[in-house]
Amino acid sequence: MFKPSFYLLLLIQSLLSFSTTTTYSHEWYDWENEPKLYDLSAEESKASAVIIKDKRILEYVYDDDKKLVLYETKHKIIRINDDAAAENFNKVVVPTRDINDFMALKARAISPAGKITLLNRDNIKELDNIENMGGFKIFAIEGVEKGGEVEYFYTTKSDNADLYGRETEQSMFSTKTASVDIITPKNLIFETKSYNGFPDLSAIETDSIRTLSATLNNIPPILEETYANYQSNLMYFDYKVSYNKEYPFKKRLYNWDMASENFSSLIYDYSTNVEKMVLKELKKQKLLSIKNEEQRIIAIEKYLKNTIALQNGHGGEFVQIDKIMTNHYASELGMCRIFAAFLTAAGISHELIITSDKTNARFDQDFASWNNFTDILFFFPKLQKYIAPTVFPYRYGFAPYTYTDNYGLFIDNRTYQGNVKQISSSKANDNINGIKAVVNLDNISSPIINFNYTWTGYRAAEFRTFYQIQKDEGMKPFVTASIDDAKVINLKVSNGSIEDSAYPEKIFTIDSQVEIKSLIERAGSSYLFKVGEIIGGQQELYQEHERQNPIDMQYPIKYTRQISFTVPKGYTVKGLETAKIDKYIKNKETGEYSNRFLSDYEQKDNQITINCTEYYEQVSLPKSEYEPFREVINAAADFNKIVLVFEKN
Repeated sequence: MFKPSFYLLLLIQSLLSFSTTTTYSHEWYDWENEPKLYDLSAEESKASAVIIKDKRILEYVYDDDKKLVLYETKHKIIRINDDAAAENFNKVVVPTRDINDFMALKARAISPAGKITLLNRDNIKELDNIENMGGFKIFAIEGVEKGGEVEYFYTTKSDNADLYGRETEQSMFSTKTASVDIITPKNLIFETKSYNGFPDLSAIETDSIRTLSATLNNIPPILEETYANYQSNLMYFDYKVSYNKEYPFKKRLYNWDMASENFSSLIYDYSTNVEKMVLKELKKQKLLSIKNEEQRIIAIEKYLKNTIALQNGHGGEFVQIDKIMTNHYASELGMCRIFAAFLTAAGISHELIITSDKTNARFDQDFASWNNFTDILFFFPKLQKYIAPTVFPYRYGFAPYTYTDNYGLFIDNRTYQGNVKQISSSKANDNINGIKAVVNLDNISSPIINFNYTWTGYRAAEFRTFYQIQKDEGMKPFVTASIDDAKVINLKVSNGSIEDSAYPEKIFTIDSQVEIKSLIERAGSSYLFKVGEIIGGQQELYQEHERQNPIDMQYPIKYTRQISFTVPKGYTVKGLETAKIDKYIKNKETGEYSNRFLSDYEQKDNQITINCTEYYEQVSLPKSEYEPFREVINAAADFNKIVLVFEKN
């Protein structure tokens, strides 16, 4: 969401004292003058590409002006085994937002025959600020061939460097050798923590510098898989400065207390005049007259999200509350600040949560990594509910699912004291997708289905957002069961306002009547009834390789489906037994069903009712549970293929 160091670096550097040096110790580092192609194993030769070497050096030094400067070196060698890899690695992109200068910049291609093509400086391009992500330097490498190698090496200088960071050491390509060094002045003590199998960094000290290092050989590739948080499963390590040995009080840096103090200042620091301005607006909008606190919170969220537009920007107009109230637009940080001001002025006790998107990296409650301070929520302890100020589709209730079942730093808005706690998750019964389908077979060649679709929780919030843009016409694809010849006769949406998401009892509903001729197919004197297609197309899981990632679904969810029909006069139905399916996973601790697909039928004379329940309460599972999980997922696809037969008496 935003980089804390942009606002906090000056506060933190005031705690550092300085021992100056005029150069960096790894200035000697270079590539081989006479490179040779590396040998690959038979298995490595089958891959699209192999990263032969991935060397990284991060060195902090004090310059002549006693300012901390970061020199960062990256050196990679990649073997190219096919045309796709040649296309993928024939250019290098370097973000330049915080970079002042390039101390070194080299690249070359080595052909299978050993021919070396050096970087043509004319192929280096500079791009200005792209979507507020800063600038980029792009250099294209000529002479890249299948069977050859690409090598590049650069060292950058930054005098606005963060004192923390993250390095990801794994990708979709295997790496033969990955190594990293973090070099600092001896007085600065950095700490690191490694994840997903990357080794811990070890420390070596000399008279003037301290070096943290790690090396790992033969890092396997990780492939993207369905139901997996790919990015958070890669090998990586976080680092941060924790102590300055020359500081007299040995104050610990970049810890939870410092984060609580600085984020409180970042969000809640505004003038008395701004307080008066906010209070005046609360009175004008009659928000203070709402006696029920929960309804007051909902009304404040509705007012701010309906009147303040979220925009990219970094100037004062995007973060200063008085200007936001005048201009009616704000950055993400500005939106968090104005929410905090309104909630505080309205006398609502709350906690500020600083957390991370768990699909990118899980928040570690045991290591105060400032890389995880990327997103902001508000929590109301008395009500046990959340608001995501910058996520407009979601309203008061559960936190967006990318933050749930994850940890965060909870900061009390009165004391500014923080504690690391878990962000609670919803249950499957909070996110129900329901289908009731009554099939009219009076005209057997043109069945008419009366659908009642219902959604609660996260899916309802997403549908409501879509509905604001597409209206009834945009809902038609969702009620036609993804069947091409389906014809919508009528359609009605209920509880479609985005604000309805704050009220769980307001179920997003679509009632429709649909003609689907293709559900019936003539077979001699009989008819085939594709009853399973009524629930719509279902995902099937296939795995061509051994599962690599643990299982992570977005959130707990439950599907309920009921299909009822009357067997046409003069016919008997066959194949109902195929509607009996039961696939499940049991919680190993409680023995209860955690994930399950269960379908069955009831028959009373010619009246048939098929009931199907599918739910996923346990959304994170080890990869050892992949096969039973796959069976549950695929059971819905099996149901979708059910075909009944109407045989003539």
